[in-house]
Amino acid sequence: MAEQPSTTRRSGGEEDWTVLAILGPSGVGKSIAAQSIALARACTWVQVDDLRLALQASAAIPNDRLSFFDRAPDIWNRSVDELCAAISGIAHLMAPAVRIVIDSHIATNVPMVIEGDGILPALALDPVLRHHVHAGRLRFCCVVPDTVGELLDNMDARGRGIDQLTSGERVKQAEMNIAFSRWLTAACMRCSVPVVHSRPFSTLSHRIISAIERS
Repeated sequence: MAEQPSTTRRSGGEEDWTVLAILGPSGVGKSIAAQSIALARACTWVQVDDLRLALQASAAIPNDRLSFFDRAPDIWNRSVDELCAAISGIAHLMAPAVRIVIDSHIATNVPMVIEGDGILPALALDPVLRHHVHAGRLRFCCVVPDTVGELLDNMDARGRGIDQLTSGERVKQAEMNIAFSRWLTAACMRCSVPVVHSRPFSTLSHRIISAIERS
């Protein structure tokens, strides 16, 4: 079991971030790390997938791209590039909702860890949020995998949603997430967002905290 991470504090004892955003492809352990960090900080843990599902159900965004992976026919017969573009497209659609949630928590000084593959690195440069980044109240960290095999192992361990996939479809999903992690890594470099590798899982939450301290 992973140890609980310590949280960074200012000299006066006040923790130096209000919102920590953890991004990365599906299956790298973001949720486990976010839950661990939120528990150590005694703060809210929010999953961006919950925001996406709420927007889909309410039709607040009348765009089929939000539900692309639920509705597109023969989804796993499409190219890895098309699938990767669909993930980043969903993240762009989600950006206004993520921005509002983050800004609200900072404005009300309610600490939160928010995680999901629907968080864009570009939000670190967003006109509404970037002054929070400069002040240290908003931190970003991206978690990426090393190999397709790692993601396949994680999918097996998690067990969620794989019972309906063939072995070929599972490999395609893992390849898609590797491609998305490369896209995210390049975007993070442009936006000065730190990137950490998912393994070893036992130290992931600690390494996320260390990365945002260094950044």
